[in-house]
Amino acid sequence: MRKILLLLLSALLPMCVSAVSLKRVSVHDPSVVWDPSSQTYYIFGSHRDHAKSTDMMNWTKITVPWATATSSNADPNVAFTTPEVTKIKKGGQEYDFAFDAVKWSALGGAQGQAKYNVTGNQWAPDVIYNKAMQKWCMYLSINGDNWYSSIIMLTADNIEGPYRYQAPVVISGFKNGTEYKDTDLEVVLGSLDALPDRYKTGSKWGERWPNNIDPCVFYDEEGKLWMSYGSWSGGIWMLELDEETGLRDYDVEYELTGKGNGITVDPYFGKKIAGGYYVSGEASYIEHIGDYYFLFMSYGGLAAGGKANDYNNGGYQMRVFRSENPDGPYKDMNGTDAVYNSYQLNFGPDANSNRGINIFGAYTDWGNQAKGNLGERSQGHNSIIAAEDGRTYLVYHTRFQNRNEEHQVRVHQVFLSKNGWLVAAPFEYTGEQVTTADIATTQQIATDQIPGDYKLLIHKYKLNHLKKEAVSPVDIQLNADGTISGSQTGTWSIEEGTSYVIIKIGSTTYYGVFVEQTLEPTDDKAVAFTAVTKNGQTIWGYQTAAATGIEQIVNRPSVNGKYYDLLGRPVSTPQRKGIYILNGKKVIR
Repeated sequence: MRKILLLLLSALLPMCVSAVSLKRVSVHDPSVVWDPSSQTYYIFGSHRDHAKSTDMMNWTKITVPWATATSSNADPNVAFTTPEVTKIKKGGQEYDFAFDAVKWSALGGAQGQAKYNVTGNQWAPDVIYNKAMQKWCMYLSINGDNWYSSIIMLTADNIEGPYRYQAPVVISGFKNGTEYKDTDLEVVLGSLDALPDRYKTGSKWGERWPNNIDPCVFYDEEGKLWMSYGSWSGGIWMLELDEETGLRDYDVEYELTGKGNGITVDPYFGKKIAGGYYVSGEASYIEHIGDYYFLFMSYGGLAAGGKANDYNNGGYQMRVFRSENPDGPYKDMNGTDAVYNSYQLNFGPDANSNRGINIFGAYTDWGNQAKGNLGERSQGHNSIIAAEDGRTYLVYHTRFQNRNEEHQVRVHQVFLSKNGWLVAAPFEYTGEQVTTADIATTQQIATDQIPGDYKLLIHKYKLNHLKKEAVSPVDIQLNADGTISGSQTGTWSIEEGTSYVIIKIGSTTYYGVFVEQTLEPTDDKAVAFTAVTKNGQTIWGYQTAAATGIEQIVNRPSVNGKYYDLLGRPVSTPQRKGIYILNGKKVIR
């Protein structure tokens, strides 16, 4: 009988004959884009870190050069000084305007222009193919201290460059004297005798106005081109771009709305869509999925944590809002707006609120990969793409539990729950074939395959990154009668013919999906779920290997539909979890 049991176990348990191929890269602030001509995905990141992949699993670093009229591989301190576009049109009138992005950012440095070096200040590029221009357009942050930053546009015929500086899109920091004369403020507002009072903020610029970095450029469903931008400080803002030039659409006017630090629409900066009042939040990224535009934000600081008196100990955490319109209003599942009307601490253990869907946060002891020193933390500055292959991918960088500030790119598939919110797969993408449409039309996991032992991970909002807090899973059982037992109790149900699941833990209801996942870096397969509450908290779960509780197996068909235990004794319909052979077929209970 022992030999029979071992044979059955070997037939039923997952095999580990090969490992999933994953070639990783370190790209900070990865922005993903698809090049149909080469059938390749690209990620562009800060500090000229870029990579490409044909399968979203194996990434190769690439170098993207800058160009000038005399060089195809120019130094950035030279490449960003002289734009190719020096005339701007507004209302049929043409204006001369040439912006030296390096000179502007140098104004904010304490050491002065002579010491400023743009090399370490090329942040968070976003690349998009402009259909009218038939060019690849890169929107690049040129960072400067004290908010002297700009977002410039560069173009290339090939996605891998070289890219040439065309013109600025939006500029920040003109808070004193006549510095605004070096920006396009007068093109937007008309001739000025002096800087308008609302911009005379001095050292308090960031309480009201944005730091112009972190662009996200996208086409809406009507073909209009938009750019969201900004970081912490005065929030995230939105401008409509000119589809023909890729630059700001100077003919779109914004009527001043609000006053003081409560301004939500400004003639120069456009419309505020998130943040404000120095509330944390940066790296906005917007993608249309299903019926909504989804806004991703990274709350908290970018570092791994563990250092006292460091704002970065907030620890990145991705939050999600949605809107029916590209320029908002963006709201979370409670209907709370992404725009703040006063300062609130929105990250860390002492946060005042849980605004935004917490798609996931720092975690450890999870699967075969994210554990020990490789537990994930401070995940953020993400991008997301509804790809041509029918799948949606979330691309982000993560730091780790005990690897200092080392970081790598991770990719997870993302699905829509039945109530129209995004949920991320619990493990990295490793070539799974299920598409977004499959979730609504097919049942990926048969109902009788769901009961068993699971690891359950409940993602927290208020993580203490100073102490490097990361959530760990607990053990639960999903039972055949629809109940949940173990460390947590509740109920579960799946909508027949779909992959939609409703899970209730205690008094909290989660809406999500069931899918099969690969436990990277092995080839082990596991039943998994991901779900989110109406209050924005996410849970993950996966059926543990060999944890279906094989306790009663009979190696022969039942008689008259009866079950037998290993000793051949008849038993009633089993109440204990396990894998059984009924009429010669495996049945999971």
